[in-house]
Amino acid sequence: MKEIKHVLIVTKEYKCSRTPKVGGTGTFYKNLSEELVKRGISVHVFLISKYTFDIQEEGVTIHSIKDIFKSSPALELMRSFTGKMKMLEPLHFKIYLSEKKAISDKIKSWIRKNHLHFDVAETHDFDGLALSIPEGIPYAVRCHGSWSVLEKYFGYKKVHKGRIFCEKEAFKKSQHIITISKYNETINKSLFNLKDPRLIYNGINEHFYCPDETAQIIPRSVFFLGNVSFEKGAETMIRAFIQLKEKYPDASLHFVGRPNHYPEYVKEHVKDPEIRKSIHFRGNKNGQEIVELINKAEVVCFPSKGENFSLSLLEVMAVRKPVVCSGIEPFKEVIKDTVNGMIAEEENFHQKIGLLFEDEDLRNRISQNARKSIESGFGIDRMVDKTISFYQEIL
Repeated sequence: MKEIKHVLIVTKEYKCSRTPKVGGTGTFYKNLSEELVKRGISVHVFLISKYTFDIQEEGVTIHSIKDIFKSSPALELMRSFTGKMKMLEPLHFKIYLSEKKAISDKIKSWIRKNHLHFDVAETHDFDGLALSIPEGIPYAVRCHGSWSVLEKYFGYKKVHKGRIFCEKEAFKKSQHIITISKYNETINKSLFNLKDPRLIYNGINEHFYCPDETAQIIPRSVFFLGNVSFEKGAETMIRAFIQLKEKYPDASLHFVGRPNHYPEYVKEHVKDPEIRKSIHFRGNKNGQEIVELINKAEVVCFPSKGENFSLSLLEVMAVRKPVVCSGIEPFKEVIKDTVNGMIAEEENFHQKIGLLFEDEDLRNRISQNARKSIESGFGIDRMVDKTISFYQEIL
């Protein structure tokens, strides 16, 4: 097989010093890019973000252009106006396609100016960004979670019709697709009629996310890691904690992630002042801070209502912590109930947490098995090996 030497990542999310607050896709592409560089592969990231900049971090070259719509108020106004009227849908779709054409032109110009060559490119599924990959560059689309999927399966509202249209058009033209879980593969096959996608589970650096034997665990502490939102189960967690406090008055709840409006939600909906004082919003944290905080947790919960896959879950398991998860399919692909984690229904999270509080043997067994699961199936080296192999097959 041909050796992969030069990789292009085209994305609207990438975690770096200039764009530190991004979602899971941005963190994924940072991790993938840096691991490819460690293997001697040259990686350039073409980023569409709020800012224009050129930097190099951890050996990865990042070229960012300003979002096409945000940089053109007139185009943004037309996009918004045409999206509100059914009769103007064809024009609305053309405006979105013009954005992809503009990005493609900028990529070609950047390649020519810098005398670049790429063996293969990768992009994400959301926004149909594959339509921007210049002709002649073989590419893969990784299904992190499109707007189409979020709308149909996860209940997202007011998704721009142009985004849905571009995603469908992109999948019609894309031959090489990566899915990140069996559930992710099933729903994308159904929605886009995909043919023979390749399943490659996301992976994490288990050497970075590791247990700290010297950490002081906060007794009866329950942690929630991720964006604090309805979709991630924030309200489920708060209700469960209120019930938990009835039996365990010394319990505490710690939200690690963007708090959004939930500090105000707690003030309004949690009447008992003692319970309110036990709920802590720790805000966004960097990777090292997350490792330090999670090492202090007794139990970590993921009450999400919908996921394609969860890197945060893998990170917590790698730190050797017992997890309690909602019973959604992507979690069930990773968690075997009472073996390497616990599966809970919305109404009994407090009971499963209580079991882990009281049964030290169960807690320790689940924690040990959680770490083993990551080492055997979800390490970043395994994911990168499979990704490079897939790139070679594309060529």
